[in-house]
Amino acid sequence: MSKLNDPLVIAGVEYRSRLLTGTGKYQDLEQTRLATEAAGAEIVTVAIRRTNIGQNPGEPNLLDALPPSKYTILPNTAGCYSAEDAVRTCKLARELLDGHDLVKLEVLGDEKTLYPDVTATLHAAEQLVKDGFKVMVYTSDDPIIAKRLEEMGARVSYLPCGADGVVSAEAVRAR
Repeated sequence: MSKLNDPLVIAGVEYRSRLLTGTGKYQDLEQTRLATEAAGAEIVTVAIRRTNIGQNPGEPNLLDALPPSKYTILPNTAGCYSAEDAVRTCKLARELLDGHDLVKLEVLGDEKTLYPDVTATLHAAEQLVKDGFKVMVYTSDDPIIAKRLEEMGARVSYLPCGADGVVSAEAVRAR
């Protein structure tokens, strides 16, 4: 059993902090930087479709505020409603981040609830793993889906505690 003072290991990299923070709720990049520093986070999720990490030259760039030399930038596919869009977004992120291959996959099925489209998520995860990505997956609390994702090589599954969905105790115990 691991202890809280043991490092968190994701995709072979050790982290002191277990807190992952996002970048989408702040007024500007300076506020993002200050909040990330204050939180002590080492991993920062970034919605590639909404945040400039170099795809828009001449505009403020998140990587100037949160340099990849100091933080693990975890590109995510927030806002993607198809497997194809999600795969394309991950490939763009890898290109912009000089080959970085750890991504957070989200393929949404419902705009109001933000529940995932599990079928499209499985399809996208399979393609991304084949393309050499290390995939963290936003998915439902279904342990069978989690097992399938693990079997295809998406070894790190992810369901945020703050998600609108509720993870049932039965699903956790079943695993």
